[in-house]
Amino acid sequence: MPSEDIQTNLRLPADLKERLKHAADANKRSTNAEVVARLEESFVGSMPADRAPAIDEHTLDLFAEKVGQVLDEREKKRGKR
Repeated sequence: MPSEDIQTNLRLPADLKERLKHAADANKRSTNAEVVARLEESFVGSMPADRAPAIDEHTLDLFAEKVGQVLDEREKKRGKR
């Protein structure tokens, strides 16, 4: 089955390629995976809402729990006045 990934040629300064290689080694991944990860990271926060990655249920549950705690604390503080 063919990969959906496309290959592209990219010119890099030699010192940048060497720094990417060292970073990839430190992160225990290929140079290609390092470049992809860094490019993906550079787009975080700039993605339109309709294309943003989905948030998993566990994260939503944790967020809802924290919001509930904050609201409970506010209510307690208001009751003490």
